[in-house]
Amino acid sequence: MSQGRKYSDDQLEAYLKRISYPANKPGLSLVQNARQSFELDALATLCDLQRRHLTSIPWGNSALHYSQHHTISIDPDSLFEKLIERRLDGYCMENTGMFQIVLRSLGYFVYATGGRVGSAAGTGVDNGLFTQLSHMALIVIIDGIKYMVDVGFGTNGATAPLPLQDGASSTRIAPSEMRLVKDTLVEFTDKSQKVWIYQVRHNPESEWLSMTCFYDMELLPQDFELMNFATSQRRTSWFTQSFVCTRMILDSAGKEIIGQYILAGKDIKRRLHGQTEQVQVLEKEEDRVKGLAEYFDMNLRANEIQGIRGMTSEIK
Repeated sequence: MSQGRKYSDDQLEAYLKRISYPANKPGLSLVQNARQSFELDALATLCDLQRRHLTSIPWGNSALHYSQHHTISIDPDSLFEKLIERRLDGYCMENTGMFQIVLRSLGYFVYATGGRVGSAAGTGVDNGLFTQLSHMALIVIIDGIKYMVDVGFGTNGATAPLPLQDGASSTRIAPSEMRLVKDTLVEFTDKSQKVWIYQVRHNPESEWLSMTCFYDMELLPQDFELMNFATSQRRTSWFTQSFVCTRMILDSAGKEIIGQYILAGKDIKRRLHGQTEQVQVLEKEEDRVKGLAEYFDMNLRANEIQGIRGMTSEIK
């Protein structure tokens, strides 16, 4: 991923079509619509782009299971081919990496930073511990204000830009909420050092849980190449052992994220307005392949389907 890389207008047009970006001004291309919207209200446009990306392009790690190569590339053209042309899923450094290039191409001042994932993301219990650097988040600066933007964290991911202000909070997917706090980590030797911590709570009565933490410092493409290799290839990496996929659900007006589809293990679940229901039990691989097509708009090719044979993630 080269620093400062941009997509062509043709690529941007295909991306905007992929996320169902509205053509508010007939006679103009989607790219022209988006750039005019950016000039009029950059923050509102960013919110719209993030919502539509999250509800159109799934978060997941299918390439590590449903492929012949079991690798992940974060090369910009590879990301475009996979997420836009093939209409597949991607994990943080894929989805957020491509989103960074899209935003830069539309005129935003944006850079990527590195983050850690909190133990609460997997266990639901917040013990203050975080993983090694393995996550990507974006910092977007609009009118002198810095915002954290993330389209690659899956089930508990942010659904709108959050200003880098201690305690800044917002509705995530009602009734759940999200916020940023600035604090030190329990494992830091120097307690004067602080990071931004992204937290969620399922409703106003529940406790805040730390999902990720990140730095307000730009990382370079070569940093993410190393992070991507470790995340996608280490034997101990959770991503290499289990297949997951999520896609958020947009309301009919295109203004609010109201839920999400979640595929994990042998279940596909739908969460709407804080209520979870099971929509399908996956008894065999054929069920999962069909479920990916029906609920996530992912149509796998025969050679990709064969790639999972013999892996621990295969449904037998």
